[in-house]
Amino acid sequence: MKTAQILIVGDEILSGRTTDSNSNYLARALFVRGVRVQRIEVIPDNLILIGQWIQNCHGLTDFTFVAGGIGGTPDDMTREGVARGLGVELKRHKEAAAILLKYYGEKINSDRLGMADLPMGCQLIENNVTHAPGFKIKNIYVFAGIPKILHAMFEKIQNEITGDPLFEEELKLKVGEGDIAQFMRIINMEFPLLELGSYPTLDPDKGYKTQLVFRATSQKVVRDALARFKELQAGPTLKKV
Repeated sequence: MKTAQILIVGDEILSGRTTDSNSNYLARALFVRGVRVQRIEVIPDNLILIGQWIQNCHGLTDFTFVAGGIGGTPDDMTREGVARGLGVELKRHKEAAAILLKYYGEKINSDRLGMADLPMGCQLIENNVTHAPGFKIKNIYVFAGIPKILHAMFEKIQNEITGDPLFEEELKLKVGEGDIAQFMRIINMEFPLLELGSYPTLDPDKGYKTQLVFRATSQKVVRDALARFKELQAGPTLKKV
């Protein structure tokens, strides 16, 4: 499968002041397009750390998504951090500047216009909410941190993001994980192309429950593995909670 990683930039996330919903949105949006997110990281608004992360990590997956820190205030360091990490200059992007001048009109100032200072060689990502564009450079897509704007930006580039379709089935069980681990091991051996995940919950009144998720790029593999698990589950060794 094609792979991706997500970098969330912002002190407000690390302090708990703001809840990160962007990584969840991107992970699900990428999943349905056949792209598997390999990791999600959060780092502070720190120019050195952003630059180092981009330099060391952007090439580890097919796609890299960065959210946050592209506004016009002094703590918005992502544009410069990405430029440093790639070893390119940060320069005034003529098209981005024209967009901002048109949108803000008489309210334009140096801070707002500074949002047009972008890494050389980047392509703009349209923002139909506040008009300040995101950008793409190499395999890196850089979005604003405000969820509504990030969603709008992703919709503009989503057709560029293609991978292998991934099929998924869920099975809800009224047993604990310890009762089905042996069957999961058998499924893993018999279906090496399947990804099988176990997600337990605990109801104070009803005890443990487990949700199994069967995933693969082949719908037949998913269906055959699910049928095989049910066959194993029906055997005499399954102990009820």
